[in-house]
Amino acid sequence: MRCINIPFIIAAFVVAEMVDYGFADEGFLDLSAGPSHFSFPPNCSKTAKPKDKPFCATGEVDLGLKWLVNIDIYLFDAFDPSKTVLFGFNATINEGIPEALEVRTGGCAAPVVDDLIPKFLPHFYGMVVTVCTSGGGPGKYDPKTQSFSAPFNISGDSALYINGMRSRFVFPFNGDGDSWVKPHFDVGLTAPITFSAGGPKVLEISLSYINTIATVNGSVLTWHLFNGMSFDIHSDITGHHYHNRTFANETIQLQPPQ
Repeated sequence: MRCINIPFIIAAFVVAEMVDYGFADEGFLDLSAGPSHFSFPPNCSKTAKPKDKPFCATGEVDLGLKWLVNIDIYLFDAFDPSKTVLFGFNATINEGIPEALEVRTGGCAAPVVDDLIPKFLPHFYGMVVTVCTSGGGPGKYDPKTQSFSAPFNISGDSALYINGMRSRFVFPFNGDGDSWVKPHFDVGLTAPITFSAGGPKVLEISLSYINTIATVNGSVLTWHLFNGMSFDIHSDITGHHYHNRTFANETIQLQPPQ
């Protein structure tokens, strides 16, 4: 049985390329002087899911004497959009040097539903990945690197659905995530998980689900968000079935205050 890492990371903003949705978005979010709120896609929130995206990024940026960054990423449940899973953090940076970090988590959602045999049996066999986050809180400071890190917990499962019903083939996973803020505006959140389960005589699955958020080139005004998964379902009877899907590939660019 081979094992695959499931890294999780997180961040926010806009030159968007939704690979599997077949379109690209380009744009900028303007920030006014002082604390500035933003959301992407525009006007989304924890309770207002975008029509064409499985996530909402909201936050506040204050580029005053100290730079304050507050970002929350909500992934929405594909079956019930009132359910979300949160990846969020606050970071304080003073002249490029981190001063504080705090991680926010909570909730469970199934943002990933993949139709396994769409050509022959559409919507009959599906793979559903449910993700939960918990823990977090204030980060720990490392004086040697002048960096903060804050751990949190990720758990969930990957389940085979048959004709819309959850089957007995459910494969749980859990792991420890970590968020960081380092000198030179290096901010991000990640949680690698090794996940492989089952057996080839009945059903074996190896899954890599990736949700990432991090600053780009040391800029708190530029973020990259990636959401996708790849997995291999295998049994001695049916052989291997490989799937690779990208749900979001977004570069989010905030305009500096006017």
